[in-house]
Amino acid sequence: MSDYDFEFRYKAFGFNIASNFLLEGLLPAEGPPEVYIQEGKVPVEVPGPQDSHAYTVLEGDGFAFRVKDIGTFLVLGGTHIIAEKNESCEPEAHVLFILGTCMGVLLMQRGLLPVHGSALALEDKHIIITGQSGAGKSTLAAALNRRGCSFLADDIAALQEDEKGESWIVPSFPRQKLWRDTAEKIFGSVNSLNRIPGVRDKYHVQMDGEFIKAPKRLDALFELTTHSGSEVAVSEIKGPEKLMVILRNIYRPEIIEFMGKQKEHFMRCSRLASSLPVFHIERPESGFTVDEQIKGIIHSLKQLYHHNN
Repeated sequence: MSDYDFEFRYKAFGFNIASNFLLEGLLPAEGPPEVYIQEGKVPVEVPGPQDSHAYTVLEGDGFAFRVKDIGTFLVLGGTHIIAEKNESCEPEAHVLFILGTCMGVLLMQRGLLPVHGSALALEDKHIIITGQSGAGKSTLAAALNRRGCSFLADDIAALQEDEKGESWIVPSFPRQKLWRDTAEKIFGSVNSLNRIPGVRDKYHVQMDGEFIKAPKRLDALFELTTHSGSEVAVSEIKGPEKLMVILRNIYRPEIIEFMGKQKEHFMRCSRLASSLPVFHIERPESGFTVDEQIKGIIHSLKQLYHHNN
């Protein structure tokens, strides 16, 4: 295929993308394409029955995987994504996997570190909010979005290392995904939101705050967890546990193992842990405490800023 076959041009995660189909929610490109995304036949055999989840690793930095009822995907050399839809795939449901798992693999192939979390600006600092599924990171990020905080990323915060070893957050695209219950807590209802195809009860939310289009240096990472207490507690993590927090909040970490990149990945995370302030936010298991969580983050950032000056 020539560049003429890729009529749509976008920018995400710091690179220009050419696509042969529409990808809603991405920003327009600013230069020649570096990554190509296409719908078409995946020229790779993924093992196992067609109705099963499976993956295969290819020579030359390739990764192919199949998602039941959605399709088969190939990510090659940090430059190409090919998506082959199943006949039973709901219209546009495969896009979630292109902008999710495929993009995570592509980032790894291009040497960026994908953290599973939201990246945003608060108190003139640029932070990532992460945490295990169900911890409430999307709710907290959505509340900050509603307050007008500027965002860099929603689900995948991609980090690029500069020559000094500092990590920069690369902007993704100005969209947030929320489950129905979270969306109802934040917005009152989902009537004005668009449901994401292929996922029950998940919706797209436009950013209320400005979307930051230039990379920003990462100033701190906050991991959200739940506890049995009744108060929100924010505490700075020191020592080896910082590395553990980073390692457990990488986007699709199992793929790093499949691709045989464990050693370089561990070293990259170690360098990040050695210089990055990392905090725990512990919230009560029940109740709606986002206001207290935000106060705790702001207090921690102010202390950190004051201490460093």
